[in-house]
Amino acid sequence: MTPQEKSVPFRKNRKVTKLSRRLGVAGASCVLDVMINDRPALVRDSAAFIVLLEKIWKARDVEAGLVWAEIEERIRLADELRVGGIRPYKGGRFRSTKLP
Repeated sequence: MTPQEKSVPFRKNRKVTKLSRRLGVAGASCVLDVMINDRPALVRDSAAFIVLLEKIWKARDVEAGLVWAEIEERIRLADELRVGGIRPYKGGRFRSTKLP
């Protein structure tokens, strides 16, 4: 895993604000697609969501590879815990914020 980077506040940026609004709309569309069980629309809207997210990462100088590596690490940890018979749940014997 990569070490925590020092958090520096972002300056407001009109382009990123517009992208963020569009990302919210795409996310809401995904939720609606799930609720009405529209698989083709969910695929289409999920792709739009990911594209917008990657544009925001690029605008904020966040390497997409680092994000995808973090996701892979969380999945690996969850699989490792599952194989070990550890079922993470709140109030249980194991809890991690690194689970997907």
